[in-house]
Amino acid sequence: MKKYVFILMSCFLSFLSFGQNDTISSDVIATAGGDTTVNGVSVSWTLGEVAIETIANDDSTLILTQGFQQGYFEITSIGEPLSNNFLLKVYPNPASEFVWVALESEEIKDAIVELYDMEGKLVYNSKLNVVEGPNKIELNRLSSSQYILRISDATGNVLQTFKLIKR
Repeated sequence: MKKYVFILMSCFLSFLSFGQNDTISSDVIATAGGDTTVNGVSVSWTLGEVAIETIANDDSTLILTQGFQQGYFEITSIGEPLSNNFLLKVYPNPASEFVWVALESEEIKDAIVELYDMEGKLVYNSKLNVVEGPNKIELNRLSSSQYILRISDATGNVLQTFKLIKR
């Protein structure tokens, strides 16, 4: 009986420690596959994946994808721009030290940049001068995380919202 209790407790503790990872890596288990990079172009393939399904635990710390090979990508823009009278670029994303915000528009001269953490707390707020060109936002004082970058015109109308990844 003690042996069964010990095995059960060991399994329970291993599941608890397994779910504590902060990162998710992309791994594929298949019967065959490979990858190659030529002149900066990378191609990877797998063979033998028949099922198409994605399984995740409740807080999405563990994700298993079966079926077609899933590439690694980050969603950086949240929603479409509300109008077509401007071109807005945020780069680089992911960023480590700073990010550039470039807003090109004939009508919009000033804008407001707001950066929120994932709890919804405002961590950065600044006026964006469209005429002077790309504006640099320093990220050095922020911890590595994901942030919501919202850009509004001078009257407060939201132009576009981005997910910013600080490494």
